[in-house]
Amino acid sequence: MQGQSRTPGSTPRGQVLVIVAVGMVVLVAMVGVVIDGGYAWGRQRDTQNAADSMSKAGARVIQEYLRGIPVSDGDVGCAVQASADSNVVDLTSAVYTDYLGEDLVPSLNVGACGAGGTIPPDAQGVRATGSQTFDTFLARVIGFSEFTATTDATSVVGELTGICPASAGCGVLPVTFPRSLDTCDGTNSRVIGQGSWAFLNPDVTPLTAANLAIMPLCSNAPGSVGWLDFDGCPNNLANVITAPCNVFIDIPSWEHTNTGNVNNLEDELNDFVGPNPGLPDDDDAVLYLPIFDFTCDQDLDDDQPIQDCPSYSAVSGNGSIMWYHIPYWAGFKIDGAFIGGNDPECDQLPGSPFAGGNGATGCLKGWFVEEVPAPGPIGVGQINPGDALATGILLIE
Repeated sequence: MQGQSRTPGSTPRGQVLVIVAVGMVVLVAMVGVVIDGGYAWGRQRDTQNAADSMSKAGARVIQEYLRGIPVSDGDVGCAVQASADSNVVDLTSAVYTDYLGEDLVPSLNVGACGAGGTIPPDAQGVRATGSQTFDTFLARVIGFSEFTATTDATSVVGELTGICPASAGCGVLPVTFPRSLDTCDGTNSRVIGQGSWAFLNPDVTPLTAANLAIMPLCSNAPGSVGWLDFDGCPNNLANVITAPCNVFIDIPSWEHTNTGNVNNLEDELNDFVGPNPGLPDDDDAVLYLPIFDFTCDQDLDDDQPIQDCPSYSAVSGNGSIMWYHIPYWAGFKIDGAFIGGNDPECDQLPGSPFAGGNGATGCLKGWFVEEVPAPGPIGVGQINPGDALATGILLIE
């Protein structure tokens, strides 16, 4: 039988199909690299953001611990796990670090949520690792049905070395209070308290009427409270409150008193207050408050210690010739300002302790909180539990 002839140069149909099929696989794989690779990069970035959030959440609880608030190893674990859940990633690991972000020796894992236990005394940060697994779109053609993104981040607690200017979003209230839980006596003179104001982390301790603070303004007590005159700012308290002055304020610093009439400032302060007394409204602004420990009757450079003042005192001071030593600042979520005179709210719930004055005592109501916006530069260094320092969270890697 005579065979069927072929046209010279023709290709069998089956060979063409194989070449086309192989070419399609290669083409799909190349497209898959672009599509799945871009998607994987986005998920990697999401996972990194989640790890950043997880490490900062754990460091915030350590910040509470360093300020003397009774929190546990399990509380750190709860904060890290809650952050992982909210970011929809798996918590792979969480370990304690020192102030440099290095793992403790020996390495110590953060405890499970609710496990209790003690935070290591030399812990000052958390390194958290998170991961998430996701399906591919086209890469499965070449055998990859899913990818996993894994990232880690480290955050540590550091000391604030300055307060940023108003141009960076900082609200600064030019009034300084003592660290101690003071009240006023029946003659509006200061009674030095034995305790200290509690710094609250809203992520750990909800802000309520029960932990609302009343800070008295004892009018007859030298050094009990100071309205400050920041260098380079207008000599007008109302203007400094409504439009915080654009200066950088060092920590520590010596700040001079301002002799303005504080009784005319209630309206300006209440512009920062929400509509519901005793409740932490979104409209209750968080302001910076300088906290003082000593006063001096002469001007000193900011880096001079209190011992350089021959007459330094924790309680003395009077009028416009006084300087207050500010070792640290605090975030204060203000709930009400009662400084117009004859303010019965200062001796009424919500809030404590009652001012204890004679009816003319003024006060501010609110919560000392540790999380403040745009805190300024943060220094890396060892912090011991109970140190009276203004601190912030620093993401270091």
